[in-house]
Amino acid sequence: MSTEVKVLSTSTRTNLEALKHHMKKLGFKYFEEKDGWAWFCMHTFGTSKKPALFGDCVCISTRFFNLSIQAVRLEVAKKVPEINQAILDFYEAEGITE
Repeated sequence: MSTEVKVLSTSTRTNLEALKHHMKKLGFKYFEEKDGWAWFCMHTFGTSKKPALFGDCVCISTRFFNLSIQAVRLEVAKKVPEINQAILDFYEAEGITE
């Protein structure tokens, strides 16, 4: 039985690592990259095999220009401009403009 493995390009992995570093400075923890989406969250709950996202989360596409920011706390809402800039820097490095 074969399983499909999605492998990010070296440049995308490098750019994603830079984004992870910046998001960590903003208080977010990298959650996962799945189906072309990278998830960053401040809080998770559930089991280690199936954690659930909770509260303040950022989700970005690694394939096209699309993002979602859920800011529950005012502290996170104040960081939205910095979050947006970090994500725009990622997309610019990836050459994604639309």
